[in-house]
Amino acid sequence: MKEHFQDSTFSLLKALHHTKIAMEFYDDLANSYEYGAKQIMLQYSNKCKWIVDNIRHRLPKDMLHHIDKDMNDALFFDSIEDKLIHFNQEQKDMIESIIDLISKGENIEVSYIEKATNNGG
Repeated sequence: MKEHFQDSTFSLLKALHHTKIAMEFYDDLANSYEYGAKQIMLQYSNKCKWIVDNIRHRLPKDMLHHIDKDMNDALFFDSIEDKLIHFNQEQKDMIESIIDLISKGENIEVSYIEKATNNGG
């Protein structure tokens, strides 16, 4: 009989999230190789899938809905992180403030202000 995980902490969710991202990157790498390297990348992807599936089977059913929702958004969050890393501290603080307000149910209105250029126009 398999032991069921009762842990719904941030760490378990992040571990699953990063394993899912790794799986998707290995799949992507497999598409850029042929023959032996392709098979190795697919094996790594399958190992990641096994980890995710094995943990999912040990979670209470009521947790799976929340876990699955996060897992479906794995690359979405990763792509945002890739962009945020290039922001300066002021921009990062602004994004964090906006996220905090949205998570509290506040409505946010965003305006685009085009920068003036000095090219004589």
